[in-house]
Amino acid sequence: MRKSFIPTTEYVKVLGRTIMFDDCRLLCCSGSGVEFSYTGSWLKVTFLGDSSTDNDGGVMRWRDHARVMVVVDGHIMLDTSIRNKKESYVVYGEDPSTPIAKHNVRIIKLSEPRMSSVGLGEIEIEADELPSPVANKEKLVEFIGDSITCGYGVDTQHELCPFSTGTENASRAYAYMAAEKLGVDYSLVSYSGHGLISGWTPDCNVPKKEELLPPYYEIVAYSYNNFRGIAPQTYKWEFERKADVIVINLGTNDFSYTVDDSEKIAEFEKLYLDFLRTIRKCNPKAHIICALGIMLDDLYPAIERVVETFKLQNDDNKISAFHFEPHNGENDGFAADWHPSPFTQRRAADLMANELKKWL
Repeated sequence: MRKSFIPTTEYVKVLGRTIMFDDCRLLCCSGSGVEFSYTGSWLKVTFLGDSSTDNDGGVMRWRDHARVMVVVDGHIMLDTSIRNKKESYVVYGEDPSTPIAKHNVRIIKLSEPRMSSVGLGEIEIEADELPSPVANKEKLVEFIGDSITCGYGVDTQHELCPFSTGTENASRAYAYMAAEKLGVDYSLVSYSGHGLISGWTPDCNVPKKEELLPPYYEIVAYSYNNFRGIAPQTYKWEFERKADVIVINLGTNDFSYTVDDSEKIAEFEKLYLDFLRTIRKCNPKAHIICALGIMLDDLYPAIERVVETFKLQNDDNKISAFHFEPHNGENDGFAADWHPSPFTQRRAADLMANELKKWL
């Protein structure tokens, strides 16, 4: 029997930061999505495009469309970019002889929020009963980061490939993979090119103040594009489920501005401390890991000083620093724009999983 439902929490578990509309759930951040189980066969999913799919709208439409993935029982059944206002896919059970069985379904957005969001609309199944949300894992880890956490260009072949959301894949980035390795829930708050004192800048005398991550932490997400005329940044994030551990991996982009200037580095430390206070306010019991490395690690000594200062100023020992070994692209390959390769991301995932075990 064909049944249809909208992805409300009655039927699905929510992954990451999303917004529920009357007829769809807006998937914003990298890795955001839903997960559910049902007993049946056929499965059809409908996606609704944001303004990046308008004929005359969006920023650099050719590269900005939201990339989504549908996984059934651990197998990728759909991986595509949404280019139209409405796209529907039969992702499982198209063969009429498909047997009835219990299935686990995960639907996630692979690309970051800055370029686009996407609506997850009606889901249809062949089943006697509507689905049930998958149970929450015991622990939740939140990752705050930049392009490395987003999986920037990880599906490209070499460093000379240009950026596109079509080659960005959060599920192949260290954060998502570390969470999967440990069997914990995750939430990703990540924006390519962003930092604490400056986003990535080609001129160390000109900071990119419009690409700072902290202003986006207490909202659902920030995007260049809108959904039905509404920007995701309109909505505050309520932190209803508190993270057990929070990983901050910021500082790579900041170094393009600070370089070795002691005054700039001191300002970076001040802004990092301010951000930590915000994170602690929103997550009073979480252990915070302040990480850096993978691409550039020049500001790691500054981060170590920030951690020690935060401990002393707040009598708070639920915080630590973690150093990633920078990647060796000559040996391990590069992704787009000299970003970490799949090999480097997997290695970083193993390192992060081992570190997280100490605090979960």
